[in-house]
Amino acid sequence: MNVIRDEEMAGILMIPLFADWNVRRCNIEGCREKPTTIITDCHPAPVFGMCEEHYQDGVKAGSYKMRLEFDDYDAFREVKK
Repeated sequence: MNVIRDEEMAGILMIPLFADWNVRRCNIEGCREKPTTIITDCHPAPVFGMCEEHYQDGVKAGSYKMRLEFDDYDAFREVKK
């Protein structure tokens, strides 16, 4: 598993990767937040996104069991009310 993050520039450098790899949301089941991290080479999906909260949960625990969800939801286009 490879973890791709931009910790130095507050995520600005991740924007082209999110667009190129079509990572539009945190793919943890039930989460609709913007991704801050890309995970690659991990079954069942070749690439998926994680929001900061889920990433930190996994780092704190040392491992993380998750259910992934893929749909057309785009957290970058969602307007928060």
